[in-house]
Amino acid sequence: MHRPRSHLCCSRVAAVVFAATIIIGLGAAGVGEAATGTFIYAGCSPSKYQPGTPFEGNLGSLLASIASAAPNAGYNSFTAGANGTAAYGLYQCRGDLGGGADCAACVRDALAQLSQVCAAAYAASLQLEGCYVRYDSTNFLGTPDAAMVYRKCSTSSSSDGGFLSNRDAVLGDLQQVQGVGASGGYKVSSSGGVQGVAQCLGDLAAADCTACLAQAVGQLKGTCGTALAADVYLAQCYVRYWANGYYFRPTQGTAVRTDYFPTQIVIGFALAFEPSTRRKY
Repeated sequence: MHRPRSHLCCSRVAAVVFAATIIIGLGAAGVGEAATGTFIYAGCSPSKYQPGTPFEGNLGSLLASIASAAPNAGYNSFTAGANGTAAYGLYQCRGDLGGGADCAACVRDALAQLSQVCAAAYAASLQLEGCYVRYDSTNFLGTPDAAMVYRKCSTSSSSDGGFLSNRDAVLGDLQQVQGVGASGGYKVSSSGGVQGVAQCLGDLAAADCTACLAQAVGQLKGTCGTALAADVYLAQCYVRYWANGYYFRPTQGTAVRTDYFPTQIVIGFALAFEPSTRRKY
């Protein structure tokens, strides 16, 4: 049985178009810290599956497996079905959440938002502040992928030597991950008035994680320059840093992103950096 290709091409989409759908995630953000359910980005294939098809049943089983596993582990991947109708997927929680109630709650939130934002899509991914969920009709598990998915740079910048030295120290330290899996591939760092966090997907080997983070740091410096705060998400890792007192605040705008899935519609809210209390991880 022929299925539409689920590989996706990204297009920029004004976030306001999806405001009614995504406001659930944005409403969870607190004033002083980003809640785990805060929406960051989502991607949906334009090809849709029909109700009652074998793929729909396999996808339902896959998503149920993800929801069931989250209380026990911070990362897992699954395959449901076979013979051309299989569904492949994974989830990952932020490293400080691990598996447990907070991880499970975030994954439930992500699955609920995914079903609204990407209803009946053959492939979809969604990143919240505290977790990430992705599924596809094509097997992507374990396949290297260094595409940039999402980036955000503060409008404020600084050429102060002390700030840049501290930022570079944080970014250098974030690349020194100690293994991956459920308890590895996640690192926080601080130097002077700069803090940062990085994480790799749990199925990456340590060397591949290090390479992914190095590429993310290069993209971050290249695209955000001397910004006081910045995020870069690649397909299998992310790096974020911020100067003390800067924090993401939901605003109207268009997220900046580059190719991820070759035919994917990508949705995101731009999050501006605003002076506020320190972000917690």
